Amino acid sequence: MPGTPAAAELAGQLRHAFTAGELTAYYQPQYDMQTLDVVALEALCRWQHPRRGLLLPDRFIAIAEHYGLIVEVGHFMLEESGERMAAWHRRGLHIGMSINVSPTELVPDFATTVLQRLRELELPEHAVTVEITESPAISYTRDELYTLETLIEGGVGVSIDDFGIGNTSLELVRLLPITEVKIDKSLMHDSQRAVDDLVHECLSIARGRGAIVVAEGIETQEHFERAQHWECDRGQGYYFSPPLPLGEVEELLLTLT
Repeated sequence: MPGTPAAAELAGQLRHAFTAGELTAYYQPQYDMQTLDVVALEALCRWQHPRRGLLLPDRFIAIAEHYGLIVEVGHFMLEESGERMAAWHRRGLHIGMSINVSPTELVPDFATTVLQRLRELELPEHAVTVEITESPAISYTRDELYTLETLIEGGVGVSIDDFGIGNTSLELVRLLPITEVKIDKSLMHDSQRAVDDLVHECLSIARGRGAIVVAEGIETQEHFERAQHWECDRGQGYYFSPPLPLGEVEELLLTLT
């Protein structure tokens, strides 16, 4: 947990990881629910710890937030996935990319940095989406809203990640500048009728705002059929593919040409 001696030690190791080249990106495909084509990838941070092995974000992102390292993590992911995406586009592999962004990063300079870097990489508009994570909570500050609006005006998508858990609610879908909503896997795995009602209300609001909806956590044929019943635009999950290291995702992309 953040604030403990063990967490402080891990934070110190994370600071070293940036310069030691221990961070890497894995990529999980998103599929069009009608055509079943791969239309985008979500870039997910991984830490190849020298002693603990491959660490998933739930082992270090909260620590990065607590110790003021989340901006450095975000910068690494923007550079890593942006450069890979630019290389793929040059090879004719025109694929979208989603990058997770903490609400902590939502200051005006962030939008300026992202838009400038994407122009430098010569990536087209609407190729990149930032996924706003559910923790810490969005505060609806002027800076947050201005940053999201600036990103959208500059051709970068804005997605609400993990709808249905924590602080992600219908209020966010109604009020936040967005182009996409991602339905959290916890809803996909909950068969209650109330969940279907919640998702359908979310889709109705999203459709009214011109936003697309992505179903996360699709792991079985039943989940796939439920996402179809919900009329989600895209699907993501182990039913299709786990997050893949660079070499494996490039093999997948080559099958699309």
